[in-house]
Amino acid sequence: MLRTWVLAFLLVAINGASATLLFLNESLSQAKEILQSSTFDYIIVGGGTTGLTLARRLTDNTNKYVLVIEAGRSGVNDPLVTIPERSFQFIGTDIDWFYFTQPQAHAANLSINLSAGKILGGDSSVNGLIWARPPKAEYDAWEQLGNHGWNWNSMYDAMKRYISEKLNQPSPSDAALYGYSAVPASHGNSGPIDVSFPPFIPLQHQKFIAASAELGQYFNPDPYSGNNTGAFWSLSSQTSHAIRVTSEFGYFDPVLSRKNLIVFSGGLVTKLELSQGPLITATGVNVRFPDGSVQLARLAHDGDVIMSAGTFRTPQLLELSGIGNKDVLKKLNIDVKLNLLGVGENYEDHTITLLTYQLKPGFLSFDALSYNSTLLAEQQQLYKDGKGFFTFADSPLVMAPIDYFLNASEIETAKEILSTKPDGLSQQSFNIIKNQIFHGVPQVEYLLFNSFSAGSSSLKMPNTSYVSIAITHLHPLSRGSIHINSTSIDDHPLINPNVLESDWDKWVLAKATAYARRFFETQSMREIFESEEVFPGFAAVQTQKQWEDYVTNNINCGYHSVGTASLLPRERNGVVDPNLVVYGTHNVRVADVSVMPLLVSAHTQTTAYAIGERAAEIIMQSR
Repeated sequence: MLRTWVLAFLLVAINGASATLLFLNESLSQAKEILQSSTFDYIIVGGGTTGLTLARRLTDNTNKYVLVIEAGRSGVNDPLVTIPERSFQFIGTDIDWFYFTQPQAHAANLSINLSAGKILGGDSSVNGLIWARPPKAEYDAWEQLGNHGWNWNSMYDAMKRYISEKLNQPSPSDAALYGYSAVPASHGNSGPIDVSFPPFIPLQHQKFIAASAELGQYFNPDPYSGNNTGAFWSLSSQTSHAIRVTSEFGYFDPVLSRKNLIVFSGGLVTKLELSQGPLITATGVNVRFPDGSVQLARLAHDGDVIMSAGTFRTPQLLELSGIGNKDVLKKLNIDVKLNLLGVGENYEDHTITLLTYQLKPGFLSFDALSYNSTLLAEQQQLYKDGKGFFTFADSPLVMAPIDYFLNASEIETAKEILSTKPDGLSQQSFNIIKNQIFHGVPQVEYLLFNSFSAGSSSLKMPNTSYVSIAITHLHPLSRGSIHINSTSIDDHPLINPNVLESDWDKWVLAKATAYARRFFETQSMREIFESEEVFPGFAAVQTQKQWEDYVTNNINCGYHSVGTASLLPRERNGVVDPNLVVYGTHNVRVADVSVMPLLVSAHTQTTAYAIGERAAEIIMQSR
């Protein structure tokens, strides 16, 4: 699977030029020569999870030439990428885009971190590896919003049949030890993305499953076939030898030698080149090289530009190119090519709170790797054999409908709160979400972070291990926006998720966070955790008002930003039609999670791959 850096210089003939993967810091002249002498049937802007999926599938047709332009580098042989335990340690490194929200008006003016992967593979290279699927009702809701063909059946096919993930069943000894298993019929077995159960599960995570049973929560033996309610062991996007699998490793590496595929690593698209007509037509994209020069990558006749730059950069590039709300563009003296009001709108993300607890002496979390050098050396050695701490990122999950954490009286209060639609959300979307809330669709996720992840570092005691529980609101009603505030691609757009604008979002997350304490009151958890809560502390937060204040002052986003180029009818702030074509254009498409019209009750990695697979199928049928 892994290749060496010498492949930067692997050259093959393509359209009269030569190259497959070019690291532009090392191969600048070859890249410029390619753009001078070549045209492409498809130019994919962004080599992330969806972009590289598309590139692989579109180049199955050897008569089609594809260029992928990615700003980041490769993740090959980088422990930050390949080792599961290192997930999220990319924050603040060279593979982080360094995104932050604008100060949040309804959340104590917090500026919330939204780090994203600036790397081949995108967020599949840096996320928590969780491989989860939403319930059937949530994908079917996309079709109800006006997107024919976007439903559970098509997305399930894309996740299972087209991706045809490679399910690695656990060893009999691991299955017996941890009690996990997967239903083969719900998974593929020969595809490019390995999915496996971690071969090591920390004791506290085993106790978490036991605690959920004590609380009367359903254990779900097959959360991958359309019902994800309850507690379950989640698969991870890693090989049976506990190496992370990304879209770079799984989709791109096996086709490195294709003569009809070029990937630029280290190139930045600054805008799309567009021509006027009855429909706006893209003729190419401007690429900025590491030396600062800019050159046009040209489309062939009847080619497509496919935006796979993600929820933040896709609307940014559309607006910089003159596609977007005319009021936003005119303020910056950008020539309005297409007045499309939905660009950058309908933005949402999961929202998260955290509580922190201390393990009793003798019980260890990942914190121990920083204070126990003997343990660190031992675990590093174990990982060479695919064992131990470093093989684990996260699992299990508890996906909770409202009756898990609200009593009958509170459910009546919920109905009262939801009797009024919040501003910023369409009536149709509100009706769909409200119906799901009261019909058993999970609204909150609970999972453990295997380290001290919330609270002031002054609360940490030396040589002590901690765990934080993450409480995630899966279907917030608040909607925000992402818009440019500059004509430079180097200036991040204004990112405003508008968290907690809806009263429901604050109320339900406060209730769900308060309920999280119940896990640590169970016999299973009391066996290994100290009785006092480290953060925020029992004395500090007790009442609903105190919990709402806690949420307001400590909320985070879930790194699952979606919606800024939504699959919706144009008159409802849609940006792309069911064929992923940007309204008012002939050949500009979007294929990334920015097209998701509604969030799902799952980590978005599987959906990102499925969008890539669906997009490839749609595009190949249309050309």
